[in-house]
Amino acid sequence: MFSLEFHGLWQEVCERPEPPLSSPEFGSGGPLDAALAAQARLRKLEQFGGAVFPVSPLYVTSVCKERCTYCNYRAGSTDPDLKRVRLSGADLEREVRFLVEERGLRAVELVYASDPLITADDICRHVELTARILARCGRPVVGLSAEPVTAADYRRLRDAGLTFSVVWMETYDPERYRELHPGRQTKADFFWRLESYERMLEAGLEGVGYGVLSGLAGWRRDWSMLAAHQRWLRRRCGRGPNILGIPRLRPAPGAPYDPGAFLPSDAVFRSLVAWHNALFPDVMPFVSTREPFETCLQLAAGGGCLFTLNCSTVPGGYTLDHRGAQFRTGDYDAPVFTPRLRAAGLEPDWAWRGATCYTGSV
Repeated sequence: MFSLEFHGLWQEVCERPEPPLSSPEFGSGGPLDAALAAQARLRKLEQFGGAVFPVSPLYVTSVCKERCTYCNYRAGSTDPDLKRVRLSGADLEREVRFLVEERGLRAVELVYASDPLITADDICRHVELTARILARCGRPVVGLSAEPVTAADYRRLRDAGLTFSVVWMETYDPERYRELHPGRQTKADFFWRLESYERMLEAGLEGVGYGVLSGLAGWRRDWSMLAAHQRWLRRRCGRGPNILGIPRLRPAPGAPYDPGAFLPSDAVFRSLVAWHNALFPDVMPFVSTREPFETCLQLAAGGGCLFTLNCSTVPGGYTLDHRGAQFRTGDYDAPVFTPRLRAAGLEPDWAWRGATCYTGSV
């Protein structure tokens, strides 16, 4: 298990962050960044030929038992506009049908807060419903962002139609992690989360996503640890995560956390993604509407990424007029923004045919 070797690897990256992250020129906008961007684009083009894989998040619940200090959905949120919502089966079907029939999406990521009344059985039913609707238009792609579960439950979800699952580590810094996740709820267990990637791989999920939330801790250490974790999983499991979460912290109105000096600048952020793309071109960044559209295009250069189009972080936010977002985002409407993707040399692969070329071998 990775937890057995974690502290030794963490100490190594604390003392010696991966090059070139340790260089004072990294993220300065100079020749080093330009070289990284060019190398990453070339390696992505060689593997994916400019194809990107559109996906939309669909939030199922904003009821949460956790107290993460940076999240608007946290238990104890002070946001007066937050309305706690848990979608019914009929609500969920309405939201999925809107994305598929009105916006042309063929991949939907189901997103959950840590709702104490939603079980693995419930999520299996939600996955089955979503896959059934998507299957009317071809190969269904159903994703999941939820608190980690057992390997057995990941197998059940896979059998229900789940294509990929993502778990953001938030930060690999165990001390910062404890500060940011107070209490004794599930998310406070650092190592249960850390080992979720092994369980997803063991369950045979087609897509496994890892990543950190940049802005919670020192980016040099967190991103160095991502690379170390990827290499360890490839050696130990024969493959590693093939999706890279690249969320950058956005202010949450009902949360007290202030990122201060931890938040990477635009230039640093772009170079971090380029560096990871150059190291692991077969891993697909999950480009998010947290960022301006032009930044999304830069992050997607060469293709080989999941590209978020229509986006609402409110359960029922597409069709039910609910209020209270987890965080503020753009909403890049698929019919409007698809031509802009093509103008940038990126071709949407709606059925995700090309995404299955990932091998992830050692």
